[in-house]
Amino acid sequence: MAQRKQLNWSTISDDNLSGSNKRSSISGQETRYSVSIPVDVIINILSRLPLKSIAQCRCVCKLWSSIARRPNYNLLFPIKSPDETPRILFAFKVGSNLFFYSSPQHHQNPDNKNNSAIVATRHDINLGSDLQQLCRPVRGLVCSQHIGKNCSWAVISNPITGEIVTTPKLTIQGIHLKERVRGKADYCFGYDPIDKQFKVLRITRLCGSPEHKISFYAKYHVLTLGTGAWRKLQCSTLHYPLDENGICENGICINGVLFYPALVKHRKHMIVCFDVRSEKFSFVSVDYVLGLPIHRYSVLINCNGKLGVNFCDAACKHFELWVLEDATKHTWSKRIYISPHASLNWDNYVRPAGMIGSGEILLYRMYTHNPFNIFYYNLEKKIIRRVTFEVPVLEKFDHFGAFTFANYVEDVKLM
Repeated sequence: MAQRKQLNWSTISDDNLSGSNKRSSISGQETRYSVSIPVDVIINILSRLPLKSIAQCRCVCKLWSSIARRPNYNLLFPIKSPDETPRILFAFKVGSNLFFYSSPQHHQNPDNKNNSAIVATRHDINLGSDLQQLCRPVRGLVCSQHIGKNCSWAVISNPITGEIVTTPKLTIQGIHLKERVRGKADYCFGYDPIDKQFKVLRITRLCGSPEHKISFYAKYHVLTLGTGAWRKLQCSTLHYPLDENGICENGICINGVLFYPALVKHRKHMIVCFDVRSEKFSFVSVDYVLGLPIHRYSVLINCNGKLGVNFCDAACKHFELWVLEDATKHTWSKRIYISPHASLNWDNYVRPAGMIGSGEILLYRMYTHNPFNIFYYNLEKKIIRRVTFEVPVLEKFDHFGAFTFANYVEDVKLM
């Protein structure tokens, strides 16, 4: 029986899969691969592989790559179809390391009585160094902001598949971005559900000059994922994202509109509405309508498809939930709740991770220690319950920073 020749899959081309002749780079002899692999067999093979293996298989040849990138990917690989069940996505920052974990969002065990901690699922992904901030996940993808000596860039990643895409770096000549007084760049992440495009919005704040009689000015850029090029945007209203004591609200994307709080001309607080598809800016007043400014204790949340702004007072004794009913007419609805913060003896770093389908708001601490807890606060019943998560990698650290996002839906489609 003839010995079966072992193929080097890293060098197979499209012609190899269709049965053509190829000359060996070692012996110089021509080798005939007479048996082609039908496309349906390739699909069957890929459907049985783990997600990260599918991503690696795109390097085999153009044919395999095109199959894995098809628009009807989820139909071709029903076994790997996205999990539509909302989950919680955690990102724990320890030094220069960032660890991603996820867990089911709905847990029925109140206060974890007589129950062990819930084991979170780890997702290995390397976003590189100089991580500054994370944007909220959008359709399974996460945008992270990175900052260097005189440049900044964004990394789009999928924690489930392990894929990452790095945007081109934009520099600010003569200004070190880490010096917040002199200049700063902020990123927001959105999705256009009509054209099905992900976009990154970049806003750069720069100091002006006395001779021009301006204290600051801003530049606006947008990048469509897959194009690899930044484009300049024009905005008639000078503004920059609100940044209080190093805490920046990176916005939230709801139904194709990216919302983020901003300061307009150094004075007014407003909510910016950036239409991801048309790439146009509009503004919703906050100071005069809500009667109070947005500050570091304010968080934007998705309230059943509408923009919600959660205002928490500095003493964490109560909070207000404002819901934007009509962005055109600037009409809001308001509800006041007794904050559970004081009863739990928390500090001012407690933040909402979002509102889930049960009507509960998820709360967490931005800086904490092991074990890691999430608190579910039922607004109507005024009942709070605690869920503890088991995160083995954190056992060796005393304290760490945490990013927590509710309503995370996994998507295995490759970028």
